[in-house]
Amino acid sequence: MSAPLRRALPRWSLRRARLLVGSKLALVGGLLAFVGLAWIVEQLIGLDGPVTLAPPLALLVAGIPASLWLAFFYLQDRHEPEPMHFVAGVFLLGALVAAPLADFLIYQVAPPVQLGQHGLEPFTLDHIVHSVLVIGLAQELCKYAAVRYTIYTSPEFDEPMDGVVYMMSVGTGFAVWVNYHRLQGLGGSVYLSTGAAQTVVTTLAHASFAGWLGYVLGRAKFTRRRPVSRGVLLFLGLLAAAALNGQFALVEQWVTTSGFSKHAWRGVLYAAAVAVAVFAVLMLLVQRLLADSPFRKDAEP
Repeated sequence: MSAPLRRALPRWSLRRARLLVGSKLALVGGLLAFVGLAWIVEQLIGLDGPVTLAPPLALLVAGIPASLWLAFFYLQDRHEPEPMHFVAGVFLLGALVAAPLADFLIYQVAPPVQLGQHGLEPFTLDHIVHSVLVIGLAQELCKYAAVRYTIYTSPEFDEPMDGVVYMMSVGTGFAVWVNYHRLQGLGGSVYLSTGAAQTVVTTLAHASFAGWLGYVLGRAKFTRRRPVSRGVLLFLGLLAAAALNGQFALVEQWVTTSGFSKHAWRGVLYAAAVAVAVFAVLMLLVQRLLADSPFRKDAEP
């Protein structure tokens, strides 16, 4: 390689890095603008109380943050980006297969009516077990299955980083279903700005929980350990994701049942803190995967 070409590569890489950072900042700015726009609409129209969102509007409120987060997650895989149609397909699996299946499993194990009849209170042992081993485990298991039995077997799944990308994609799609049905379930008690913020946070949370499991899935696939060791690793990763999901659902449900209109922003702020903390740790793990990527170019920083 000639000296001029070697000198040009770092400048190209620097421009590419700046473009990626700028794109990510623009997407995060879009998420903040989405919440800000909902607040501005409230102020302009004079919405002092809750509203009822029609199904198309509820789908729009659930879908916009998911689209922006999906683009943000896609940009993480900068060395060898996955085909967009595969990522989009896994996203749809999360919304149309994994999430409905998880709801079905949860209902079969513990129907909501029966839980109400038994009078489970927040933070009791029964409620914690239900949140982690029923809600959390069912949701994370269905996200895992959507990736494990589809794209996982494809030649495109060719490095550990792909586990994070595809699991975060399925988690993002999963969140669309969750947010849409929550907005519809609240009926006429949706505060527009709070609901918008909650969809942004919930999408990040479900994607981050799935991303943690995706990190373990990617590591397990390419490790040289025996199948039994890989199985144990995946099981522990699934339990960790279920625990994160369960405590998120537990506190979120407590905020709702204790008076959504009075404690809405408390719930959003708590959820945001949890989601950002899990996401931050996941991004540190992602940097390790990117540094070890077989597709990493030596000339890139």
